[in-house]
Amino acid sequence: MQIFQRFRFPVILRRLKGSFFLLLFTLTLVLTGVGMPSAIAQLPLERLTTQFPEVFTQISDEETVRLAWIRLDGRPLFQIAEGSTPLAQRQRAIQHNLRLILEDYLSQNDPQLQIAIRPQQDTSDSLNVPYESQTIIIEVNNQELAKILPQDARQQYSDPLSYAETIRSALLDALPRARREREAQSLQQQLWRAFAILGLTVALSFAVHHLNQRLPHLRPIQQPNADTPITTQLTRQRQDNLKAVQKILGRLAQVLLWGVSGLLLLSLFPYTRGVQVWLTSQLRIYFFVSLIILLTYVAIRLAYILIDRFIETFVISAQLIPRRDQRMNQRVSTISGVTKGITTIVVSIIGIFAILIQLGVNIGPLVAGAGLIGVAISLASQNLIKDAINGFLILVEDQYAVGDVIGVGSVAGMVEKITLRITQLRDTEQRLITIPNSEIRIVSNLSSRHSQADIKIPVAYSANVDQALEIVKQTSWGMRNDPDWQSCILSDPLILGLDEFTIQGMIIRVWMRTEPLQQWNVAREFRRRIKQELDRAGIPLMVSQYEFLNREGSSEGMSAIAGFNNHHGSD
Repeated sequence: MQIFQRFRFPVILRRLKGSFFLLLFTLTLVLTGVGMPSAIAQLPLERLTTQFPEVFTQISDEETVRLAWIRLDGRPLFQIAEGSTPLAQRQRAIQHNLRLILEDYLSQNDPQLQIAIRPQQDTSDSLNVPYESQTIIIEVNNQELAKILPQDARQQYSDPLSYAETIRSALLDALPRARREREAQSLQQQLWRAFAILGLTVALSFAVHHLNQRLPHLRPIQQPNADTPITTQLTRQRQDNLKAVQKILGRLAQVLLWGVSGLLLLSLFPYTRGVQVWLTSQLRIYFFVSLIILLTYVAIRLAYILIDRFIETFVISAQLIPRRDQRMNQRVSTISGVTKGITTIVVSIIGIFAILIQLGVNIGPLVAGAGLIGVAISLASQNLIKDAINGFLILVEDQYAVGDVIGVGSVAGMVEKITLRITQLRDTEQRLITIPNSEIRIVSNLSSRHSQADIKIPVAYSANVDQALEIVKQTSWGMRNDPDWQSCILSDPLILGLDEFTIQGMIIRVWMRTEPLQQWNVAREFRRRIKQELDRAGIPLMVSQYEFLNREGSSEGMSAIAGFNNHHGSD
């Protein structure tokens, strides 16, 4: 059982399944043609390869000519140019004539090959027509193959007659070779070559799979959270991108390996070689477009890896802020996200231009037009440019980052997203507030590097002030030394003392420096503790104006309030 697990037989069977179907397809085509030359016309391959003719354009200093190949069993014989008859229609007609000639030639037990070349006798004065302007007819075994026009020979030969002689030499070599390739002995040799190619492909496929498995496995890293050092988060992101690149490249290698193997198998046999040529010519553009898209994806992933690596190196080498500092985590995450977004846009644009070039689109006017459109857009969207500039300055100057609590004008909340154009806040009612960066002029950051709990303790006028201050001091230091709160409180509490007199009582004020966003939790806990201590010492807190009036009576209370106001007004 261990042997089966060691050699991974289920994986082997999955690999061999694709090979089996590929081999079965090849054998079907071979066995269909062995000993049955007349069956060639029954195969749909000839219709397939001529349905989409192989037409290309040749550009020279003098002219631009559209050309097409005439092929026998997928091998090129000669070229024809466009004339009065559409090029695709002419190519299909010549290919049809060639197929009929081949069928007749293969059906003979003792084949004879006679190729005649003669000028077309269209007019009585055709003999006075110069060679370079004549139309030459090529006949094979008394069957017309093609008419060679002057434009056919214009590319490489001085006259159509010379070009026709070259075509005759090619036919004298190609037709006997086509017959030899269809003999049983030749087909058996090609079949053995097909088995060898399949065996080599399977071996290389396993080698690629084994190599992919043997590549250094990345050690798993804990899921990042607010307390995870930024270097650990960057390392995890880099490893995720490396895994994605490794996975896509491994699959690409397998696809290319089996694709090349399939094309080689199709090129071995005369019945399938035309399909191989058709696939190569017609699907080439789709292959290159798909390859560009894939390479663009890989380039974006590799750019992410370089960005994370550069930022991690900078954070470690700078040593300005501790690596576990939450502020550094927020800032680096924001800059990393914006940089990756810009990189994605730039690389995607380059990939789009590469695809347009592959499709034959002249991108020169397109780039010039894009430049003019860019100028027009920049004039019409000045606010967007201001947003982008101000957003860049916000990131560079570290005014705030994702996770900070800020106040901008009349709104405040936690920063949820920053781009070069907008900043999004989530307020206490969980409303999402979107602010254009150009509108952010004065911003108050409540969580940059540290925060501070500003605690006001109201005490009644009847209380002993010194005793109340001592209780506040003991409570503050007790909380400062509490193990549960030491990590939140950054420095010793600062007791400002008696800070204010109000109608209801006295205000004792305390400052406690805390970790970012911890000032509210520290203040709540301190108020709970000081209330318990003051109650335990019998020190009353200030009463509200309503309680004061009810306790003293409305007339006495109003007199007291008036006297208090007059006293402080005279001061």
